[in-house]
Amino acid sequence: MKREILQIENINADDFKDEIIKGVVFALKDLLLSIQNIDEDKLLTRQETSKMLSVSLVTLGVWEKKNIIQSYRIGNLVRYKKSDVLKALIKRNNFH
Repeated sequence: MKREILQIENINADDFKDEIIKGVVFALKDLLLSIQNIDEDKLLTRQETSKMLSVSLVTLGVWEKKNIIQSYRIGNLVRYKKSDVLKALIKRNNFH
């Protein structure tokens, strides 16, 4: 492990704290994006999707019929892309 020396001059405590917070927020956003990209196309079952959205299977079926959420049929199985579920959740709650 390589150790680096950081020398700080002419900065007050509040500015230093703000810079640390900015760095941590940037690192967390980057980590979140990388985690989301790993499994965004994971296929979820009806049960997993209803649990993720905190809705009943009946409501999930209604949302599917109203084109609120996109489903995929694999034989007689119904699956949902995790990325589609997240998009539907954001759109449904009007998050920007």
